[in-house]
Amino acid sequence: MRIGELAALVGVSTCTVRHYHQRGVLPEPPRRDNGYRRYGLATSSTRRPSRRPATACWR
Repeated sequence: MRIGELAALVGVSTCTVRHYHQRGVLPEPPRRDNGYRRYGLATSSTRRPSRRPATACWR
């Protein structure tokens, strides 16, 4: 599954998932040939912090 699918499944934004990667809360997943992150169902069961980060996603 891709990052948007994971985010929707666990109820957070894609920015939050990326933030968790940067902070080391979630390990960086393997990437597909096209560069997209490839998440498994085990990632969705990873316990996430109780507070959402106070950062905004800036592109």
